[in-house]
Amino acid sequence: MELTTRNIRTYGILCRSDMQITLEDDVNVPDTKPDIDQLIKTRGEIQITSTTPADGKVILRGTLNFSVLYITTEDIRPVHCMKGQIPIEESINMDHLSSDRDVTCHFDLEDCQSSLINSRKLNIRALVSFHCCQEEEQNLAAGTDIISEEASRAEMEQLSSPDGLHKRFDRFSLTQLESWKKDVFRLKDEISLPKGKPTIDTVLYCEMTPQNMQHRIVEQGIRFTGDLLVFLLYIPESDERTLEYLETEVPFDDIISCDNCNQDMISDVEYLNFHKEIQLQADEDGENRILDFEWTLHLKLRFYQDETFDYLKDAYSTACTLRLTQQDVKTSRLLMKNQSVVRVSDHIHTDQSTDTMQQICNTTGIVQIDEQEITENGIVLEGVVELDTLYMTENDARPLAVAKGTIPFTHTIEIPDISPNDDYELQSNISQISVIMLDSQEMEAKVILNLCALVFTHQKEQIITQIAEAPLDMEHIQAMPGLVGLIVERESSLWDIAKEYNTTVESIMQLNDLSSDHVAMGDHLLLVKQLDGI
Repeated sequence: MELTTRNIRTYGILCRSDMQITLEDDVNVPDTKPDIDQLIKTRGEIQITSTTPADGKVILRGTLNFSVLYITTEDIRPVHCMKGQIPIEESINMDHLSSDRDVTCHFDLEDCQSSLINSRKLNIRALVSFHCCQEEEQNLAAGTDIISEEASRAEMEQLSSPDGLHKRFDRFSLTQLESWKKDVFRLKDEISLPKGKPTIDTVLYCEMTPQNMQHRIVEQGIRFTGDLLVFLLYIPESDERTLEYLETEVPFDDIISCDNCNQDMISDVEYLNFHKEIQLQADEDGENRILDFEWTLHLKLRFYQDETFDYLKDAYSTACTLRLTQQDVKTSRLLMKNQSVVRVSDHIHTDQSTDTMQQICNTTGIVQIDEQEITENGIVLEGVVELDTLYMTENDARPLAVAKGTIPFTHTIEIPDISPNDDYELQSNISQISVIMLDSQEMEAKVILNLCALVFTHQKEQIITQIAEAPLDMEHIQAMPGLVGLIVERESSLWDIAKEYNTTVESIMQLNDLSSDHVAMGDHLLLVKQLDGI
């Protein structure tokens, strides 16, 4: 007899670790820049250049790139920008870390601020959370049937079972990770200044923010659509104006190729980090009116497939001694993928000590999830949306300012039948921000959030990985009575009873005139020992 098998792939987290660090450094204003009189806005961007696992820890190396907008009284143009870097080298302890496997590290720049030490020196302080995990993949051969050697040689599985062989099957439902990859979504394009805008002399500040970003699986790939909101603050060449800005949307629609994926699969797209570059180009008249930009979004793509198949739960033989090698296996099944849209809004007031607002330029935001809890209805989230709104003032000496706002929210992602033992992956991002000016010191902000949860439930099964047959133990068989009267003493099945007393379920049902294979405590059964092949 031979065991037919089917390959199943199990996936899990080998180890994970979270750590929050504070990056802090004092930086000097470059000699080419004027003194700082007042800080306006600080923006940071994390770039991780290497992730190295070794000796129970992972070493992260990279930089915090920062830019600071500020006001000066020493120059005819009051708004200036300075940029710099703070190196990152951190060791994160991870128990059971394997040095020959990749480690995925996701980070959140939760805060980046600057404070003025003096007119030539700044203190830069950033709060960064790192989330590192190492994944484990295991391939197992699960027994699905037992066939005769003749059937195996003929490469057939539908021949009759060997004499005396009795098999019990069960159904396996699992979600297999079919493939995963890291990739980069890259958008390269150029923007021409509208005719009404003055020519660019110096770029002070730039933001590139995706809006309404969506993805879906297509044949052999995954399609991304949306709009990239590009905001540019610059000093024009014209002496008539000291400050100018441009805000425009660039639509995108592109496909990242993925081998062996299809539309029946479930996608899990994780946004890891992004990077942007922008360069000035001269137009046909030699004026700096063309902007070449490149926006890259680093992704981790997973593709899951729901599968259901019958596997061999147990087997025995009344013609030989059948030994089974069994193994416990933990599998996962996707309980639900829920994508929720949350709308929040609130009024934001400018600082009373700043100049009155004349025009809104640009608003950026981040989502902070403070509390997560699994309830009987789903996953309850509590958090805030933190907004920074850059606006023009009526004061030519201080033409730029920032208003900060915090909008709290509570939302339940509905997941029927979820339990505290289930695992879930949560992703949150801002889909769209809309801010309108109500008066000179008040604005109304409306934000659309995307919340996506993939919930996996786990199950433990015992699979048969090998079989071996040997002649019947005749001494043991002869010691067994040929006819047994049995009173069922515990919850059991006819299969277990038949296997223990070397008979068959069909024989027990026929002898005892049973219409089903269900038995209960106290039932009286008549059993007859059965031998085949002798």
